[in-house]
Amino acid sequence: MKIAVYSKPTTDDGKKFIVEVVRFLCGEGVTISAFHLLKELLPAASEETLASTFSSQQELSTFCPDFVFSIGGDGTFIDAANLVGDSGVPILGINTGRIGFLTNVNRNNFREAFDFLKKSDYQIEKRILLQIKSDHGEPLPASFALNDISIHPHGESINAVKVQANGEHLNTYWGDGLIVATPTGSTAYSLSCGGPILVPSANVMVLTPIASHSLTVRPIVLPVDNELRIKVESRSHRFVLSVDSHRLAMNDEVTLTVSRAPYTIQTIRLPNAGFYSVIREKLLWGLDKRNFNHHE
Repeated sequence: MKIAVYSKPTTDDGKKFIVEVVRFLCGEGVTISAFHLLKELLPAASEETLASTFSSQQELSTFCPDFVFSIGGDGTFIDAANLVGDSGVPILGINTGRIGFLTNVNRNNFREAFDFLKKSDYQIEKRILLQIKSDHGEPLPASFALNDISIHPHGESINAVKVQANGEHLNTYWGDGLIVATPTGSTAYSLSCGGPILVPSANVMVLTPIASHSLTVRPIVLPVDNELRIKVESRSHRFVLSVDSHRLAMNDEVTLTVSRAPYTIQTIRLPNAGFYSVIREKLLWGLDKRNFNHHE
């Protein structure tokens, strides 16, 4: 088995855990490639421990792993997904962060998770992404989003965000901006702005206004195969575009096109780790004392 390990540890505790994971995998006879920044953390990071290191999608593809282990929080997982790209390599998220919707394995059960992988006792969940382009090839912070694409003010003036869906005028959003989220991203920024929770397998996207200056505008769910055309009007003639938290100031003359990406990200779902149990446990969704003795 070949496993690529990706992480961006910032604490001593996190660094120790990465060493623990790598030592365990070595003991199981796994061939390992590690993100290049991890090599100096590993006390036994010699050729007999690491087959290689990687710093790009091309180097990761050259290693040709069976799985990618993302160790950290959801942000780390999204970065790992960017490296995996369209290669189709399944990603297992090991949570060392806070909530961790995408990282359902933790420090205490990663060995058990590895046993499930060895036995092929897992399911693959395909997560859709959004693709974003500019009309004249203007630079963008990123081209693909696993979570969301969002538009924010540049300065204090409110934005008017005009949206077309498949060539038909949808709405002009007045306020601080707009979020276009995938089902994966529906439990992130969109949720905090009043958007709905979407199951990961749904072929939809949600448009959620940010601090809307209207009492009649609410989030709307659209088929993900719709193509969105987005134009921003701002008194400052600038706005900030965020693609999975990669941000860039843009001129409001640009027109953006958002559509379904041509590939998916494959995530690993282990037994007894379904989406509904995740939102109950991590968001306390549906919490009601009457349910304590009645759930199945």
